[in-house]
Amino acid sequence: MSTPPRQDSYWDMPGALHASEALTPSQCWALATTQSLGRLGFFHEGFLNIFPVNYFVLDQHLYFRTRADGTIASSYLEHAGFQVDLTDRTTQSGWTVLANGPAIRVEDPALLTTLWGKVSEEPWAPGLRDLFYEMTPTRMRGRRLSTAR
Repeated sequence: MSTPPRQDSYWDMPGALHASEALTPSQCWALATTQSLGRLGFFHEGFLNIFPVNYFVLDQHLYFRTRADGTIASSYLEHAGFQVDLTDRTTQSGWTVLANGPAIRVEDPALLTTLWGKVSEEPWAPGLRDLFYEMTPTRMRGRRLSTAR
């Protein structure tokens, strides 16, 4: 049985000068509102797909638009994942937020009126993106990474 290294010896190991902090769900929501491009993970034809999507947050729901004849609209989104993050290579710091839950097509006329009236970034992907999807996460978690102090 080997003896664990002394605390001092960790300073010479890769990654030892970095810190990781778990984020609360409310911190995750606050950070998610600062960005407009994330990644949607979902299964399609038996394979895991991860697509970039423009999104916005409204009342602790994530909303994004897609095409009626596209891969997202024809996929199983009952167990989707959504990730957004921000990194700074100079300071070797950043954060990541991961939301899990179903993504469902928005069909409520009143909600659609609200969503279409919201000022948001136009989707980067080409084509008509006129279907709104809503993700109401059942799990929201994240981490902040930084240099140790």
